[in-house]
Amino acid sequence: MLTRRLLAAGFALGAALFQGGSLTAARAATPGVFTDRIVLGQSAKLSGTSGTELGKQYRDGLLLAFEAANRSGGVFGRKLQLISLDDGNNPEAGRANTRKLIDSGVFALVGYTFSGPVRAALPLARESDIPFIGPYAAMPELYDNPVPNVFMFRAGSGDELAAIVRHIDTVGYQGVAMVHYPNALGEELRKEVNSRLQATGRQLVATATMQINSADSNKAAATAVAALAAPSCPTVLVLGVSGRDAAAVVRGLREKQCGSVRYFARHLVDIPMLVRELGPSARGVMVTQLVPNPHRGAHPLVMDYRNQLARRSPAAKPDFTEFEGFIVGRFVVQALQQSGADLDKPRFMRAMESATLDGPGGYRVHFGSRQRVGSRYTNFVMISDSGRITD
Repeated sequence: MLTRRLLAAGFALGAALFQGGSLTAARAATPGVFTDRIVLGQSAKLSGTSGTELGKQYRDGLLLAFEAANRSGGVFGRKLQLISLDDGNNPEAGRANTRKLIDSGVFALVGYTFSGPVRAALPLARESDIPFIGPYAAMPELYDNPVPNVFMFRAGSGDELAAIVRHIDTVGYQGVAMVHYPNALGEELRKEVNSRLQATGRQLVATATMQINSADSNKAAATAVAALAAPSCPTVLVLGVSGRDAAAVVRGLREKQCGSVRYFARHLVDIPMLVRELGPSARGVMVTQLVPNPHRGAHPLVMDYRNQLARRSPAAKPDFTEFEGFIVGRFVVQALQQSGADLDKPRFMRAMESATLDGPGGYRVHFGSRQRVGSRYTNFVMISDSGRITD
């Protein structure tokens, strides 16, 4: 209920801003900063058929952190408001949303999701020099050529793939195959996996693609499953697809009597969706994660997240993506507090560069004057019995 109320408030605020109402007229000298509130903007995948709910989970984590701050009086008396616009993982919609948010005068962009919309939004963010915080994406260009106003909270795709290939090499697995989407991002992923495998004396023995955003994931996966299972099942399958799509591939291979395949995936696979779709068949899938395990431990950061989650819904279960959103939200709140009551962009940027947030297992988020990747943390988890997550 809390999340829905906050989202509704964000949409209402967004509508007033976009329609040129009194909120726009009352805009302070610093965009998005009013006497009683700080307005932040987000474009994320909040709907669509691609079989993942990561956009909603990421947004919900941000809202947990912002609402916790608001219950304590906000930041120097200003409440945090998040305008969340749905892009359905469509780059053009992401770009249009970004233009609306910037034109409406939000203080910062936070919590964008997936590579396509993030890539489409980046030129506008650079042009306007607006803080672009915590995009849920891992394209190489965000790490190879850091942009001053873009703050990355997560390890890159290369870090995750390096961990997967390192594990494959350490255990000595042969017969590695891959499934991915038939688009530019999918092809980039395939090339990088194969390149890293070649460095260990291996290469992909089979690859297959499946349509993205299909209304019927099982049907979309059928051709890929047939190609992967013939003439023999792979020993290892790298899942370059996510959500219901990944579940359809695993399900299809099990139906082809490929029950001994070992599955490896990046965090984008969406573990909760996989468990719901596959039930016991999800057991054994190994997934890289870019934040510590929120299901266990007594570290203050983890406990704060779980306490806020229980306050929102006592029956809710911890989630890696939501926890990551919570971490980004907590860090933003901390930086706003460090900026002082006279908030403007230069003060906020300096605070972002100096703030630090620690978690369990050596996890730390910290930026610097020339450092725009705040964490390189990567960990492996495995789906165990009854959907439990084990490190």
